[in-house]
Amino acid sequence: MATPIWAPGQNGPDQPNTARIRDYWLGGTHNTEADQQQAAQFVSASPHLPYLVRAHRAFLRRMVRKLTHLGVHQFLDLGSGLPTAGNVHLAAPDAEVVYTDIDPSVAAMSRDIIAGVDGVAHLCADFCEPAKVLESAEVRQTLDLALPVALLVVDVLHFVPDEKEPHKILRTYMDALAPGSHLGLSHTVRDPLQSAVGLFSSMYTDQVPQFAYRDRNQIVSFFDGLEVLGPGVVPVPLWELDQDEQDLNPEHFPGLGGLARKR
Repeated sequence: MATPIWAPGQNGPDQPNTARIRDYWLGGTHNTEADQQQAAQFVSASPHLPYLVRAHRAFLRRMVRKLTHLGVHQFLDLGSGLPTAGNVHLAAPDAEVVYTDIDPSVAAMSRDIIAGVDGVAHLCADFCEPAKVLESAEVRQTLDLALPVALLVVDVLHFVPDEKEPHKILRTYMDALAPGSHLGLSHTVRDPLQSAVGLFSSMYTDQVPQFAYRDRNQIVSFFDGLEVLGPGVVPVPLWELDQDEQDLNPEHFPGLGGLARKR
């Protein structure tokens, strides 16, 4: 039986891995033939998946640029995957960044990728345990929590079920951050992955990953107590769309994104 691609620490270069598949769809180079073959199978079931991944990454870059213009130069990126293909430290080269991912194999590859890059670290941790993340050596040695930090939760919160209390998790992070810190997140609204999940089920006998598809009101509530910045919580491609970016029917994108400030 094949090892599921979402099993942390299990898949080497000869087996597909979720983070490397995403890197492939983003045009990165840190992926293998196994990842590319698996990606092709996913696309045959859900052709829109690469577009969704690229739209979330473009949103991340736009948000990082805005935050640097607002004077924020510290970033804590939760569930970041591989730090490639326009990720935070590439969009803001002078920033201090801590990436996190639960997968030890992704963390090991990430540390190799960022080796020698000043002010950038990668922490292998479950971001649903904020105390462990905030007290880690990687965070304490890289970020100054007495100064504003941008907490980034992009294209990942829909993997956190309600029973893990995602609102409480985000509040714990934001309570620990200084005034002037920001929360930036994107979240899937509808179920564009239904056919892909069906494909997972047909390929593996293990339990498929669970997705928490929340509605607009639930997503907006993640910003409770914070000052939501313009243009508000909107479809991901519409959030401060660059003039040189084009998107067909962006208002129909099945995910929302937003940025908010801690007063």
